[in-house]
Amino acid sequence: MRISRHLLLVVLTSIMMVAPVYAVAVAQADEVMRAVHHGFGGVISKIESGMLFVKTPGNLQMRTISPNKADRVGLHEARTGDTVLMLVDSGNVLLDVTKAGRAFADHRMIVGTLHYADPYWSQIQLSTPEGFERFDVDALAGSKLSVFQEGAPVTVELDADNVMIDIHQSR
Repeated sequence: MRISRHLLLVVLTSIMMVAPVYAVAVAQADEVMRAVHHGFGGVISKIESGMLFVKTPGNLQMRTISPNKADRVGLHEARTGDTVLMLVDSGNVLLDVTKAGRAFADHRMIVGTLHYADPYWSQIQLSTPEGFERFDVDALAGSKLSVFQEGAPVTVELDADNVMIDIHQSR
């Protein structure tokens, strides 16, 4: 099968135009997510039944970290007195937590279209320029899916374990 030069030129030009737009969209999404997140430190003051209780600075309300989240983020051997870093969203929902001295650098932003959300909010599927991608959803982030319909343009934040921890409407 022979492809005309004109068709080949149109296809290559289209690809070259989409790639920079996608890169700009990801950069903008990253900037938006950073603007709506707040990070702070705390000290584990108590551990009961696997639940971590974290005292925060400035007499803020004590934060709790479930045993499942603690295991997933590598705090399964946490001890009273350990310092942790926490990342919360604009609604004060805990997105991620890590031991002091580590960063949240392993987070990724994915821009795509919401293709499927599990009715129990435990899994989503996005349509991205690379194809369909499926991600588990953090229990605290799942309730955010209730405002999104299939086909909505979204920006999803993934933690180091490739689990969705935040989602926002894209432009």
